[in-house]
Amino acid sequence: MPQSMGGESLERDGVFAYSCLACRQRKIKCDRRPNCSNCIKTSKQCVFVPPVRGKRKRTKPPRESLHAKLKRYEELLKSYGANVEPSDDFDDSDSDPETASRPDVEMDERPKSRSKSRGDPFGLEDSKPQLITKEGTSRYYDSALWSSLGDQFQHPEITSLGDPLDESDDHEGGMLLETEHNYRPEDLRSLHPSFQILSKLRDIYADRVDPMMKILHLPTFWAALTNGLRNPQKLSRSLEAEIFAFYLATISSLKESECQSLFGTSQQVLYSRYKFATRQALVNAGLMSTSSPTTLRAYAIFIMCLRKSHGGDTLYIFSGVAIRLARKMGLHRDGTSLGLSPFETEMRRRLWWHLAHMDFRLAEVLGTRPSLDLSCGDTKPPLNVDDDDLRPDMADAPAERRGITPVAPCLIKCDIVALLRRFSTCPGDVRWEALYTPDVPPAGKDTAIREVQDRWERRYMRYCDPSEPFHTFVSLMVRSSVCKMRLFAHSPRRFFANHHRHHHHHRPPPSSVFVRQVPRSERDIVFENATKLLEYVTLVYEGGHGLEKYMWQIGTSYLWNTMLYVLIEARHRKTGPQVDRLWQLIGTMFSHYHRVLEEPTGAVYAALGKWTLEVWDHHVAASKAEGLPEPITPEYIDTIRRRQKPVAAPPSEPQGQIPDARPPTRKSAGQNKFQPENYGGELLELEPLESYDFPDLLSFEMDPNEWVQWEQLVAGQNGFAQVDSI
Repeated sequence: MPQSMGGESLERDGVFAYSCLACRQRKIKCDRRPNCSNCIKTSKQCVFVPPVRGKRKRTKPPRESLHAKLKRYEELLKSYGANVEPSDDFDDSDSDPETASRPDVEMDERPKSRSKSRGDPFGLEDSKPQLITKEGTSRYYDSALWSSLGDQFQHPEITSLGDPLDESDDHEGGMLLETEHNYRPEDLRSLHPSFQILSKLRDIYADRVDPMMKILHLPTFWAALTNGLRNPQKLSRSLEAEIFAFYLATISSLKESECQSLFGTSQQVLYSRYKFATRQALVNAGLMSTSSPTTLRAYAIFIMCLRKSHGGDTLYIFSGVAIRLARKMGLHRDGTSLGLSPFETEMRRRLWWHLAHMDFRLAEVLGTRPSLDLSCGDTKPPLNVDDDDLRPDMADAPAERRGITPVAPCLIKCDIVALLRRFSTCPGDVRWEALYTPDVPPAGKDTAIREVQDRWERRYMRYCDPSEPFHTFVSLMVRSSVCKMRLFAHSPRRFFANHHRHHHHHRPPPSSVFVRQVPRSERDIVFENATKLLEYVTLVYEGGHGLEKYMWQIGTSYLWNTMLYVLIEARHRKTGPQVDRLWQLIGTMFSHYHRVLEEPTGAVYAALGKWTLEVWDHHVAASKAEGLPEPITPEYIDTIRRRQKPVAAPPSEPQGQIPDARPPTRKSAGQNKFQPENYGGELLELEPLESYDFPDLLSFEMDPNEWVQWEQLVAGQNGFAQVDSI
């Protein structure tokens, strides 16, 4: 009796509607009758099991036609703001739907693609950045859309690489650079010096300018310059801008007598002439929309030449433009990851780190954070090599030199930035104040500083030749940087950060609390390093060892905080050999900054004069109280006292009493009187001293806001916020 699974009924005439299980497995024809003939022949049990309908095989994904693919691309471009007009070359309304959906390439519908369609519909996360180079220009794309489309596609609102610029680009550049003289191309050509003078300018630039901003490769630049002047019709606008920036930087480093000897004109006239010419050359090169590293190098040199005629706030804006242009060119990405040649990689590194250090220094002067763009790249520091070690046709990077090269100042600054990043609590927030962090004990900071110092000793200091002015300059740069790092690591201001961290909801305690909290050993470190910084400054300004040729790039912005540190510590110490030495240093420094000794022309000078007299009076009183001979009043003290309103003898301060710590307001500090500066950089007349209201020196140990307002005062006064190289 045949078995039937599931109790299915037989069809008419005793025939099943399906084959038996044995016949289905053997794939032979079954007569579908109980005990079919095949099972009888093979003596097998005939079982009829209803077949289960199998799953349908997944059909191939729909194929996308060319027209459908173009339509999808157009929609994608429209989503990014592109103005795409529909094409009239075809009309697929009458086409077969099956034919229209047939693709040229099968579409992948793996789970990965489905996940993209939700969180990343355009595949932005998986695409790779791309650098496109063409005719000496470069464009870097972080956006996945344009980097994935290739070098023949870009946003329709962006000018193509190498395309000629229209007149609107000139207006954009003029808006930023404030051109005042409309130099025509023939006027610029008339400003090129003779080849005899050019050779002298080349030597001066290599000696005084190139070590201060190592962004030109002098052999290739000189070859391009001479070739361009011999064939002016082939001189590109970007190279022309770089040439005039070269002229301006060299003239900025000349003395008055040298200008008269070379050009027969005063330095001021030459500086103004070539500053305007460089501005116009940058406008002609389309600075605001440039993709040329050559134009950007010219702009970087131009900014460094404006430090004495423009305030720090203006230079900070100029620096921000340079950083954005550099990012557009991909300078924040190392050339090795972009497949560039060793020569181009090295030149891009030099330019990027020069711009990064300039922005970092200007941000420090203005008391703000550097651009976050500086933390979004992977560009390595330059190699410690000379220009002779680099060639455009080299296939491998050169081996680094041991010793001091023109790149050494840049590498020293790179090490400083790397150290500050180690102590920064916020990614991208690289500032000297990172050394205030209470998360790392002073011993840990000292260890890190010693590591950097040992590195500099091995790489540079052991090869220093005191007979070479540049070697002496690098030596002073290293030693002053170490002093500055230790000064910040042990600054009493770090106790404010520690107190604010644990007692952020309380008001600041009296100054006596902080005075007792700061150990004497910490004060000794602060006083020692601040005094050394003053010694290094006076050594440079005295012009010995051939250092006077670097004075055109030595600013004063970091000097005033150092002065404040030593005055505060001298107020505490009052007497002693170190204090006597300090008064000599202050006198030497004031002799180089004679405006402190003249009629007060600004809040900073007036404050320094007032505090200097205050500390000196305490020094004299303490000497008398200790039975010491009364100190001989230095001439500069008498000069300051004559120029300023007489200051009453400081009254004795009762124990625990908080001194008057009213900060200078904008009105009292005379900042509402500031006027736009002229090109000569002269300070304008401000309110007399009696209208100012400055805090007592000890109040800087009570309230951190006093330091903030002092730094804002320094940054806001014309002529103080200058980027420097030490």
